[in-house]
Amino acid sequence: MLVPALVLTLAALVVAGAGVLALVHRLPRNRVLGVRTLWTMGSVDAFRRANRAAAPAFVGAGLVGLAGAGAALLSATTVAGVTMLVLGGLGLVGLLGAGGIVGARFAAAEEAEHEALAALPPTSCMPPEEPKCAPTTGLCGGSCAICPRARTQA
Repeated sequence: MLVPALVLTLAALVVAGAGVLALVHRLPRNRVLGVRTLWTMGSVDAFRRANRAAAPAFVGAGLVGLAGAGAALLSATTVAGVTMLVLGGLGLVGLLGAGGIVGARFAAAEEAEHEALAALPPTSCMPPEEPKCAPTTGLCGGSCAICPRARTQA
C-alpha cells in the first residue's frame, strides 16, 4: 500500500507543480509537461496562454491525487486504502484530461481568431500610432480603438 501511495503522491506533486508554474507563466515550453498540441508548440506565447487556461484543472488534479494518497495511507483497512488510491488516481487523470482539453480548445480558438482577423478585408482604420482615422468608413466605423486590424498591427 505504501509504494502505490508514494507513486500517486509523486505524480500529484508533479502535476500540481506544473499547474502552479503554468498559472504564473513560468512553465517553459517543453515536450513533457503541459498542453502540447500543434498550436501550442508553435510559439511560446501560445504555449503559455493554453497552459494558463488549463492550470486550475492541473492544480486541482494534483490536489485530488494528494488527497487520495493521503486517505489511502490513513485508511484502516486495505480495501478502503485501495479504493482511495483508485479514486485519487482516477480523479487525477480525469482532471488532467479536462485541463488538457480546455487548454487545447483555448489554443485552437485563439489560432482561429488570428486566422479570422487576417482574413478580414482591408479597412480604413489606422494603427494606434497614427493620429488620423477615417471618420465613418470601414469595418470599425472610424474608431481606431475597436479596429481589429489596428490591434493586430500593434
